[in-house]
Amino acid sequence: MASKLCMNCFASYRPDVDGSLCPECAWDNSQPQVPEGLPLQTVLASRYVVGRVRSANGEGVTYMALDRATQRTVALREFFPRPLSSRKPDQSIAPHKEDQGVFDKYADEFLELSKGVSRLRELSVMESVLDIFEENNTVYTVYRYTPTVSLRSFIENNGRLGWNEVNRMFMPVLTALGLIHSLGISHLGISPDTLRVTKERNLVLTGFCINAARRAGTPIQPDLDPGCAAIEQYSAKALCGEGSDVYALAACMLFALTGRTPKESTRRIDDPRLLISKEVLKTLPPFAVTAIANALQVKQGQRTGSFERFRSELSAAPALVEEIDQTDAIRRLPPINMSLPQNRGLPPVVWLIGSCVVTLIALFIVASSWLGDRGMSFNDLGQLFDGSGAGQSVVEVPNMLNQSYEEWEKKIADGEIELQLKISSRSFSTTIEEGNIISQSPFAGETVQPGGTVVVTVSKGSATRVLPETKGVSFAELQDLLTKNGFTPVREEEPSDDISPGYVIRYVDHEAGDSMDYGSTITVVVSSGPPTEPPAESGDAPPAPEE
Repeated sequence: MASKLCMNCFASYRPDVDGSLCPECAWDNSQPQVPEGLPLQTVLASRYVVGRVRSANGEGVTYMALDRATQRTVALREFFPRPLSSRKPDQSIAPHKEDQGVFDKYADEFLELSKGVSRLRELSVMESVLDIFEENNTVYTVYRYTPTVSLRSFIENNGRLGWNEVNRMFMPVLTALGLIHSLGISHLGISPDTLRVTKERNLVLTGFCINAARRAGTPIQPDLDPGCAAIEQYSAKALCGEGSDVYALAACMLFALTGRTPKESTRRIDDPRLLISKEVLKTLPPFAVTAIANALQVKQGQRTGSFERFRSELSAAPALVEEIDQTDAIRRLPPINMSLPQNRGLPPVVWLIGSCVVTLIALFIVASSWLGDRGMSFNDLGQLFDGSGAGQSVVEVPNMLNQSYEEWEKKIADGEIELQLKISSRSFSTTIEEGNIISQSPFAGETVQPGGTVVVTVSKGSATRVLPETKGVSFAELQDLLTKNGFTPVREEEPSDDISPGYVIRYVDHEAGDSMDYGSTITVVVSSGPPTEPPAESGDAPPAPEE
């Protein structure tokens, strides 16, 4: 009997010898395709052979697939929001009539997300986008496939990990997530299932989805991990973003260290304790416990809000962390049952005194670092307390996130607040409007000296923009619109009997409504008026000029 291809790993197997089980991956090829999936061995884009359904959620379906061009196994993601659409007999996706607008909106977001992730293909800790194409009235994204196991399975089979191993595995992901958010991309689905472990014991982040699939209250079924989803993801109105992903990654770190994720965030409002056992606590550096606890605060306003800050808190003892408010960090640490060390050969009172001495030394170092960063000394601090330093009051930094940079600049110029603003960078963002502030340092609620500087990142808006309508628009008007949207317009003229001179006829190679990358050169065809009539022909020779 001829050999067949396994619909999971696409290795060859012989049914007469192996039965239906693949000798390479042990997949049972007698299993039928799930009802919502494309038929097995469907060929897409004349290149990709569809295998078994690997996973599915409210956004779509992920298949194992074979790339016939490279003969490699890939993961193929199909945009198929089943609450909004259904599959026709010809395998195309048909939006429900009443849901056409929402379907189109989410399809555009799926496409833009895939393009955004494709820019990160050099990051080894992210699953790489290899191809994006449209077919069957929907969008497909092809991801590089790397054999892995989920972090959940890895911990369940191997037991919890020590701090050094967790730090080694998670820090590259944390750094990459900071970069992702600077590009305006949120994951919102980080969990022990979307974090995968390679055979080298490195982590890879998978499972990118549109935001609507990762929060409640949208028209599609939410895909939320109970232990990792931040509380704002359970609301349709709350703002989700970098802080939401910080919460999820910290929950996964806790899972790797303890074997358990926190309770569901909606249940932690009344009891925010993390309940780390004494056995585990003894193996963890105190600054790591504080950093993870701060990142797992239920309320957004109390939680670590950026991966930059989370990385700083995880990288060293608190005395060495730049611009970390120690008092607030201690206040925000959820209660954990801890007791004094016992049976170490010394009476408990000695341990208590020694702990107090160590704590005082640590607080002295922390205070020295904090004051030094602000150009102050203990003498200055004393003046603040005894009143002799009148006029040296500090300024509390306001929350500037998602607010207009120009408006804050005006407030400062008008003297409403004694601060200075400095732009560190401008970054693309799909969630923060152009000109608004994406991040700030120091953070809201921290204090600085009057006239201190707040460093901000300002949004450049989406990395892709939609080409405006051309009908009835003059080139001068369109040029202004294109320039404001970050495009570079180029003019070409063409005669026209129907379009007035100076008005736009069409785009070259594009149409109004197309999404284009910021900075793209857009060629515009402009009417030069009716074509010039050629001179009438005559059989008589023109008269010779007079001498």
